[in-house]
Amino acid sequence: MLAATAPLKLADGAQDTYLGAVWIVALGLVVTALPVVFHLAGQPIAIAICVLLAVILVSVATASIPTALILSYLVQNLIVALISPHIDNIDQLNSIRAYNFFMTATVWLLLTAGYWLERGRIERPMRLLIDVTTAALALIVLYFLLGLASNAESAATYLRNIAAPFLLFQIFALVAYRHKVPLLKPLTIIAAFAVAYGYFELFAQQDLYRLVNGDVYINWRIRQEYEAGVWLRELQQTGRVMRSYLDTLSIDFLNTPLLPETGLKLYRLVGPNFHSISFAYALVVFAIMLTAFGRWWWSLLAFPLILIVGSKGALVTLALVLGFLVLINAVGMFRNFTWYAITLAVYAAAGVYVGIQAQDYHVIGFLGGLRGFAASPLGHGIGAGGNLSLTVSALDWSQSQTLGHTNVAVESAIGVLLYQMGVAGLVLLALLGWIVLVLWREYRRTHLRAFAAAALGMAAITVNGIFQEEAMFAPLALGLMCAFAGLTLGAAHRTKPTRDLRQANHRLMTKALP
Repeated sequence: MLAATAPLKLADGAQDTYLGAVWIVALGLVVTALPVVFHLAGQPIAIAICVLLAVILVSVATASIPTALILSYLVQNLIVALISPHIDNIDQLNSIRAYNFFMTATVWLLLTAGYWLERGRIERPMRLLIDVTTAALALIVLYFLLGLASNAESAATYLRNIAAPFLLFQIFALVAYRHKVPLLKPLTIIAAFAVAYGYFELFAQQDLYRLVNGDVYINWRIRQEYEAGVWLRELQQTGRVMRSYLDTLSIDFLNTPLLPETGLKLYRLVGPNFHSISFAYALVVFAIMLTAFGRWWWSLLAFPLILIVGSKGALVTLALVLGFLVLINAVGMFRNFTWYAITLAVYAAAGVYVGIQAQDYHVIGFLGGLRGFAASPLGHGIGAGGNLSLTVSALDWSQSQTLGHTNVAVESAIGVLLYQMGVAGLVLLALLGWIVLVLWREYRRTHLRAFAAAALGMAAITVNGIFQEEAMFAPLALGLMCAFAGLTLGAAHRTKPTRDLRQANHRLMTKALP
């Protein structure tokens, strides 16, 4: 049986010590850095190295794949920043930042090839998870082909963003199904690095940027906006003058008109991944995962950094998940998922209502997505609209606020998903909801906190997709949460069922998961 494959010696021997965890993290760092560095010698060489590393991971270090991918999405842009003085143009920057997804896709191809070859020997619940998410990926590819003809670059970008959560779910599920994954200690090291980096950035931002060439990297990132005239339009509409890359990081506290004017200006933290909202979600997901295994104090360490970033969605996710983890442990009635679903529905409705009254960009963009969905229920194709579209920089926000909606979907992952994929987007959302219910069912059977944390986190981040593109489209947000969900479900289905399923799951999860 495929699930009975013997765990790797690296995984088995390393899992009980932090020294072994350091070696696993070091392996992930090498896998992340080599393609980026060799890109300077030539893209074909870098691609070949990336494929070779993926083959090595799958063949001889399978249990280390989760650590390698988490680290890749967190620190790849830091490595790019270190070599950014040697980058010649924006196209080279965009291509060099694609290796973590290329690595993900290659690992996924190799793992799923093995799955389809031995599918008949895998137990039915695991087959159902992989088969249904594979059908979702097929839908995504179909709509990618539809959008490819009209806007190839934007279609490729959104293909990566929409597909990544499902790819990561399958990868982590298959790895955990086949091997005992030593993730807790490597994850603790990665989370400790992320928090330490965040506090260093908080207290010595410019010094840190000079140290890692972060100023060069951010200047490359904002050059596209400058050349497209975004800064000029902002000057005309708001009077705000952008003098340097630091001005692009300056925000009001929590960046919301709902709070009274305090005059308090903050510089957003961008983290080692050099994207502030993604960094906030990464800290939240790390806190949720570590809390699931008894490390409650990680949330206290991460909270000040999330607050400084000012991502309201990330803060709400952390509060909802931790709050309900306490409630379900203390009050039996909250083990009925209906209470959480009602809370999320009230939160979403209140957010949309308040956003309409305040003419919030995110809600206006969400309404634009709903209008586009109503006009074309079959969708416009992946790449149409969205913050990362090549044409969205020309959007007139003043006119959109006057109208109460945008002409295309922007600023809202769910709005963009419905605009691009139509009813197929609803299918993807329903699938995410189904995975949440599967996780909750396992929690009710086993009372293991890992299942509950994964379900609560996935549901909250998906609802946040109404108000943020990053919530669902950033790999460090929904992608990382789906990875955690896949890990827990893969480990739960690793052994054959026994008569007492609850007892078997409890024994498996307490021993197999870190």
